[in-house]
Amino acid sequence: MLKRCFVILCLLALVRPVSPAFGQSQNGSSEVPAGTEIQLTLRDPLSSKLSEPGDEVLATIRRDVVIDGRTVLRQGTEVIGRVTLAEAAGRVFKGGRLHITFDRIRIDGQEQKITAVIKSASDFSRDEKIKTNDEGTLKGGKDGGKILQNVGTAAGIGMIGVTIAILAGRDRNGFGGFYGGVSQGGAIAAGAILGGSVVTGLLMTKGKEVRLDQNAIIRLRLERPVAIG
Repeated sequence: MLKRCFVILCLLALVRPVSPAFGQSQNGSSEVPAGTEIQLTLRDPLSSKLSEPGDEVLATIRRDVVIDGRTVLRQGTEVIGRVTLAEAAGRVFKGGRLHITFDRIRIDGQEQKITAVIKSASDFSRDEKIKTNDEGTLKGGKDGGKILQNVGTAAGIGMIGVTIAILAGRDRNGFGGFYGGVSQGGAIAAGAILGGSVVTGLLMTKGKEVRLDQNAIIRLRLERPVAIG
């Protein structure tokens, strides 16, 4: 009796279904798992200033996606999305914002829905990396060159006012109050004008726009697995 039960258990172990391997779904088709990162390149340029919500976005996979040594998504595969947010940069360092929702992939002429979020983008034309927030919205940063330029311009204009304040603050006889006959009130006014001009230069500085051209690389992360094949 015990021998018969042992034989039955061995047979059941042999016919037990094998669980699918990584990168393969229950029906035997290939699967791109959640968390997979895909590099994309754009067909047309995008901008937080010029693009509008609703604009269709076409991109292609930049390099093969390989899972367990098997290519599951080939270079050149089309990924389709749309612009859902385009907000131009504003003053006081407010950078532009651009959100792209990629929701479809075209494989062998057939479109399939995907759920994905942009992790980051690299703009090689400007040698910079554009980061995103938790929702995948691309955000423009601050332009250091513009800050210095605007502060320098405002300071140059302010120096005219400083000169006027100093001349107006001089004692009639060229003596007294402060260095070279400049009164204390004139010096304070000159300092206030110069300081105010620097602040003005900062306030007039806008943030950077988000700009992506065909040389940019978008890093897309799948939030849900995609069954293919």
